[in-house]
Amino acid sequence: MRKIESSGLDLNLLIALRSLLKHNQVAAAAHECGVTPSAMSRSLTRLRKAFGDPLLTSVGRSLKPSNRALALVDELDEVLRRIDQLSRPVGFDPQTSDRAFRIACTDYEASVLLRPLVAQLRDKAPRVRLHLFNGGDLGVDVLQDRTAEVAILSPDGQYPWAKRRTLLREEFITLMPKSALPLTRKSYLALSHAVLATDEPEPNPIDALLDKPRRHIACRARSFATAIELACAGHWAVNVPVRLIRDVVLPDHMCLSKPVMPLPSFEVSMFWHVQTDKDVGLHWLRKCIVELAASRQEPVDFSRNDG
Repeated sequence: MRKIESSGLDLNLLIALRSLLKHNQVAAAAHECGVTPSAMSRSLTRLRKAFGDPLLTSVGRSLKPSNRALALVDELDEVLRRIDQLSRPVGFDPQTSDRAFRIACTDYEASVLLRPLVAQLRDKAPRVRLHLFNGGDLGVDVLQDRTAEVAILSPDGQYPWAKRRTLLREEFITLMPKSALPLTRKSYLALSHAVLATDEPEPNPIDALLDKPRRHIACRARSFATAIELACAGHWAVNVPVRLIRDVVLPDHMCLSKPVMPLPSFEVSMFWHVQTDKDVGLHWLRKCIVELAASRQEPVDFSRNDG
């Protein structure tokens, strides 16, 4: 099969041919295509050379198509129709779409943002599916290899190939056994602790604020959900994000307390690859997540402090 470039054809020539076959007149075809009659005549010359056929010959003031030209009409219309479809933005109807969106997140984002999102999707997009990639070692680079289409994470660093939207700024609160009340720096350090960490040698940000004595770390967990569950079982202390613990039903022996030392906050951001910026389905999903995050901008509430 001949390549298009070797035949001298391009899209403009195909459009010119369709117009010539429609009007059987150079001037009318030129007017429809927005070019001069001389430019349309040059296009016809190139078309004759590319197809090896006269295609249209002058009969009086009109052009008469050859048998070869007449045989091209239906196929030409189909080719141009498909090209037109390719150039149109792909539509997205959340009510009927069964698209699966690939989202990278940790358990924090899954609980704070995706859980209420799923509740909304029951009405907004009942057939839409979510494929989650979560774990403590996730990074924004999952967007580069297309493992995920959206990443909702809290990483450091710059990613020139990704777009970013900050969603939340999160504060910490201390989950602890009631037996340690009232919580002071001394009683806090005397407790056993669960911390979020992915590797044993990895320093915890809170330990970086302490010189001596250091805390007794009873458990290093890869997710806040695990750290909370084990802290409750072990009667340990653990610093957890306010929005994550807000709706958790605590056992009777545990309570929340304002931290005894200033703890660093963290930002939660949404990332997506620049190449997917115009994807209408992903644009809809990102808009849903942004609106949901905006509804969760409540100030830090310590109303559950001290039991």
